[in-house]
Amino acid sequence: MTKTIYIDGLPVEATKKRIKRMTMRIKEPDARIVVSAPYLTPDREIIAFVRAKRGWIDNTVRRVLRKAEEHPEPASVAEKEARRADLKRRIAVRLPEIERRTGLRCNGWTVRDMHTRWGSCNTRTHHVNFSLMLATRSDTELDYVILHELVHTVVPGHGKDFYALMDRFMPGWKAIRRGMRA
Repeated sequence: MTKTIYIDGLPVEATKKRIKRMTMRIKEPDARIVVSAPYLTPDREIIAFVRAKRGWIDNTVRRVLRKAEEHPEPASVAEKEARRADLKRRIAVRLPEIERRTGLRCNGWTVRDMHTRWGSCNTRTHHVNFSLMLATRSDTELDYVILHELVHTVVPGHGKDFYALMDRFMPGWKAIRRGMRA
């Protein structure tokens, strides 16, 4: 059951479900605050949880709203399809160039309407997914995501080997990632 609790003026969507610990998310693109709590959690504990995370909430809400302003959702289905087609064209040009330069390869790629990540890689099949959100990003940022996912075709996790390859192929990748997270 989901209900809205107002905590110090913040509307919080609280859902009680079969989980072990409380979690909180700020949903994109509208910066809704969503808390999931175990069934028997009293509202006072949810309120205390939210109050304890107020600084994080305020910073994350600002970031999500700024991102939504800088990279607005398409106004229509036609605009969304145009963005998808444009992004596919950009990837079709940039991906082979990065594969050629690095020697890394994927076994296919797809553009998906993902809202929580820029890309993903199936490390077993080496198929890469790119988020439609990349349609509003620069070529440099797109190149970073392409490389990131290509590196996952040889290094599944984010350990020292992964970062060593990122450093080797794109020395300034950390600054690009910081800009994408801002």
